[in-house]
Amino acid sequence: MKQSLINLIFFSDRRKELLFLLREGPGDIDAIKELLNVDAGTIQPHIKKMKDAHLLVEEKKVYSLSEIGKVIVENLAPFLNTIEVFEVNEDYWKTHDLTSVPDFLLDRIDELGHCELLEPDVEHMLETPKAFIENIASSNEILTFVSYFHPEAPSLYADLAEKGTKITLCMAENVILRLFSSFPEEAERLSISENSKIFVCQKPAPIPSIVVTDRFLSLKLFENGGKLRDQILISTEKKALDWGRDLFWHCMEVVEPVEGKTFFQLLAKRQPVCNRHSVNVD
Repeated sequence: MKQSLINLIFFSDRRKELLFLLREGPGDIDAIKELLNVDAGTIQPHIKKMKDAHLLVEEKKVYSLSEIGKVIVENLAPFLNTIEVFEVNEDYWKTHDLTSVPDFLLDRIDELGHCELLEPDVEHMLETPKAFIENIASSNEILTFVSYFHPEAPSLYADLAEKGTKITLCMAENVILRLFSSFPEEAERLSISENSKIFVCQKPAPIPSIVVTDRFLSLKLFENGGKLRDQILISTEKKALDWGRDLFWHCMEVVEPVEGKTFFQLLAKRQPVCNRHSVNVD
């Protein structure tokens, strides 16, 4: 009985490896054996099956993808990458709300690649993870959207801005009020820095936080019940950074930044000490 293409491809990791190998370019049996670390007796039956299914073609003992094979592999790659994204942190994705991520980015979620899930232990619940600190400290440009307050953030961002790091920072209204009322020195350092741009979100935040730089992506999502746990997904892959920038600017589109004068009139009513600060908003 003729085997379906789905069974032929998905029921063999070796055949998937061979397809993706030949996606990079044609190869003879010696190159295939070396790159897949197999012997001829192991790989030849798979080659024959895929030749019979017209996924591979052979010319002068060199194998390459057929036109059908090329189409299948190009569509297969994002599908398998998407599965891998969800499998690596399966419990996290099952318990977190993805409805705040727009469809056009869910369709590209395979671009996240391998994500590391950072969870603090009991003794370090209030500390920023070391991996986050190291990556953000060595970044040249930072885009941050945040809807909750972290006590270590004001000095971290103020120091980075003064060091010359370019920062675009959007905060929920309650976060920026807390910043200027509880950390006036750091708030002033941020607001007068030529390297920082501060925006205010007065609508319900679509996500808890996203930080994307030229080095890494950091993402927090709400749990399905709306709660927020201190879990951070981090990826350093280039496509993940592009994906993160698109999500950041999407968040910026659905918020309403407030002009400096208007915002500080609001602050003056609640926290008079903040009236003397200015904000750099383009």
